[in-house]
Amino acid sequence: MTDAKKIILVTGGSGLVGQGIRLALEEHSLKQPNEEWIFASSKDLDLCSAKETKAFFERVHPTHVIHLAAKVGGLFANMNDNLGFFMIAYHNCSGCI
Repeated sequence: MTDAKKIILVTGGSGLVGQGIRLALEEHSLKQPNEEWIFASSKDLDLCSAKETKAFFERVHPTHVIHLAAKVGGLFANMNDNLGFFMIAYHNCSGCI
C-alpha cells in the first residue's frame, strides 16, 4: 500500500450519508495518517455551477471523490426528476477529474 497523501472529497458532506461517513471515521478511528477528508456542503460550493466546481477542485486537488450530493428541490421536484438532479452535480464533478 502506498503512503502517498490521499485527499478524499465527500460531496453532500452535510447530508445524512455524508454525516454518517464522518461519524464512522471519527468514532471508529478509521481515518489513516495519509488521508485528508473534506466534507463539502452546498455552503462550500455550488455543484450546479461548473465554474465554481472546477475552481474548488483546483483548490483542494482531491485524489478521490465520494459523490453524494444532488440538487435539492423539495419532495415533489425530487420525485419527478431525481436522476436529473443527481446528474447536474455529477457532470460538473466528473468534468474536473
